[in-house]
Amino acid sequence: MKKNQMEFLFVAGFVLGVALPNLLWKTELEESGLPGLYLLTRVSQGIPAEPEYFFYILKTRGAVYLLTMLCGLSVFGLPVSVVSCVWMGFLMGAVLTVSLLEFGVRGMFLAVALFLPQYLVYVPVSLALYRRSFQSSLSYWKNQRLSQQDRRGYGIFCAWAAVFLLGGMALEGYLNPVLIQVVIKKMQFFQGI
Repeated sequence: MKKNQMEFLFVAGFVLGVALPNLLWKTELEESGLPGLYLLTRVSQGIPAEPEYFFYILKTRGAVYLLTMLCGLSVFGLPVSVVSCVWMGFLMGAVLTVSLLEFGVRGMFLAVALFLPQYLVYVPVSLALYRRSFQSSLSYWKNQRLSQQDRRGYGIFCAWAAVFLLGGMALEGYLNPVLIQVVIKKMQFFQGI
């Protein structure tokens, strides 16, 4: 896979995440009360204590990354990488769009706060992981086995990716809740709730 094809998939997912809520806003989302569900469940009732939240993130995000890493050593790495990449872009686009539709311009600040600082780590490392898993899996689709050197290289790459992703999860678990609380107080969200 060429270097920028994963980025293209991510951007395609992001655009879909922006477009779909806009198309469904007046029909499905607004009537069912689903807009801002992620935002409301994540921030309106407070964020769990840092260790609990960190372990929740480790379990949920870590499982996806571990699955991607393991699937890179089989034919499943190709579809898992593509779906994960598009899904990550879709979720980011959808959260930004729904926050704007639900809360106006102030919602954009909240949505950006939801992504910082962890997504500065997640996006580049995830895209690199998805690309590497895709390339590794492509060998299996071509009925080729990875050489010992290729498997070792993939393992070293995955170990480094895991270290960076674990750092991103720590940022999300410990620093992101503080940033969100600051934005909520400064922008006066949920005053009437």
